[in-house]
Amino acid sequence: MSLKILFIDPIGGLSGDMFLGAFLDLGLPVELLRIELEKVGLGRFFEFEVEVVERHQIAARKINFPILPEALVTPAPKTMGAVETLLAPASLPAEILAFTLKVFRHLAVAEAKVHGSSVSKVHFHEVGNYDTIADIVGVATAINWLKPQALRLKPVPLGSGSVDCAHGSLPVPVPAVMALLEDIVVVESGIESELVTPTGAAILKTLVELFPPFDKRVCKLGRSGYGAGSRKLIEKPNLLRLSSGSSEDVFISDRVLPYALETLVTLETIIDDMTPEKLAFLKDRLLGDGALDVISWSLFMKKGRLGNNLLVLVKPALETKIVNRIYAESSTLGIRRFVGERYFLEREIRSYQTSFGEIRCKIAHDKSGQIKNLKPEHDDLVALAQSHDLPLTRLEQLILAELATS
Repeated sequence: MSLKILFIDPIGGLSGDMFLGAFLDLGLPVELLRIELEKVGLGRFFEFEVEVVERHQIAARKINFPILPEALVTPAPKTMGAVETLLAPASLPAEILAFTLKVFRHLAVAEAKVHGSSVSKVHFHEVGNYDTIADIVGVATAINWLKPQALRLKPVPLGSGSVDCAHGSLPVPVPAVMALLEDIVVVESGIESELVTPTGAAILKTLVELFPPFDKRVCKLGRSGYGAGSRKLIEKPNLLRLSSGSSEDVFISDRVLPYALETLVTLETIIDDMTPEKLAFLKDRLLGDGALDVISWSLFMKKGRLGNNLLVLVKPALETKIVNRIYAESSTLGIRRFVGERYFLEREIRSYQTSFGEIRCKIAHDKSGQIKNLKPEHDDLVALAQSHDLPLTRLEQLILAELATS
C-alpha cells in the first residue's frame, strides 16, 4: 500500500495565498475552489482570479481577490467567535470546516499568547479580512482534495527587519509567527523582508499536527506546483513549492510480494509508578481508541522498583489520539516514537458447516486470496465441545482435519 506524501518547500516564504496558489498549480480544480467559497457566501465581498506569474524565471500561480463594494460596508469577522458564526451556516464538508477552524484557532491562540489575553478576547487585524478567510477555506479544500497521509517539510526561511501593522512597528518575524513556528525547523535567510505571514505559519502548523512526517530517504516524486507571493525578492524567488509523492519502497515491495504493506507508528514508554489495575484499564482504553496492538512486560527499574514497558502499535492517523490517551491515563513523562512498516494478511470471518455443526473461522489470506492461516473461533469450539461431550483440543483437531479435506 503506497503512502501519499505532501512535500512542502518554502523556497521564499509562506503565506495563505502562496499555499493556495501552489495547490492550484498542483492541480486543484478552480471550479471546486469556487464551489466551496460560495458555500461560505464570500462571493458577495470579492471576486477571485488566478494568474500565471514569473518569479526568477519560474512560472507560478498567483491568486488575487479584488474587493467588491459590499466588503467596504460589511466588516469582516475580527474574532474567533465571529469567524465561527460566519462559517456555522455554511454547508462545507466536515473535513474542510474542521481544518479551517483549526487554522483560525491556532491564529487566535498565538495572538493570545503574544498579548497575554484570552482566546475569546483576541481581535484579528491583518488576518481578519475576507481574503484571509478565503485563503484558509481554499487550502482546507485543497487538503480535502489531495488527501495526503504524510508530510516532508524543508526548513522555513525567516526574514528580518520590521513591518508596520495595527500594533505599530514589529520585528520580523512578527511575534505571532514566532509562536506558531515553535518546534518547526527554521533557517535564517538573511533577507530583510517578511517572508512568513501569520496565516502561512498557522496553515503550516495545522498540517504538521494533522499529518506525520515522512522520514524515509526513498520515495516516488509526483507533480509539483508553485505558488507566488506578492513580494519580488532579489535574493531568491518569493515562491512556495508543493509536490505530491508516494513511498517508493512500499510501491516496489507491493509489486514483488503478495502481502499487503502498511506504515505504522510504534509508541513505547516505561512506567514504574502505576498500579497493575490502572495499567490494565489503560490498555483497554487504547484498544478501544483503535490501537492495533497493546503489549506490556515487567522489568526492574532503579533501586529494584518493578516497572512496566508499554508498547503500542498504531496507524498514523490515530497517533495523536493515542499519545493523548497515554498521557491522560498514565504517569509517564515521555513517549518514544518509531515509524516502520509491516506486512500483514487480510483477515475475515467465514462460517463452515462441519459434521459437528456450523463453526466460524478467522481466515487470513494474502492479496491474491490464498489462505495462509485458518483458526476456529474459540466460543464456537466451546459450544460444540459441550454439545458433543468432546475435549476441546481433540474437537479442534477433528474440525481442522475435516476442513483441510473439504
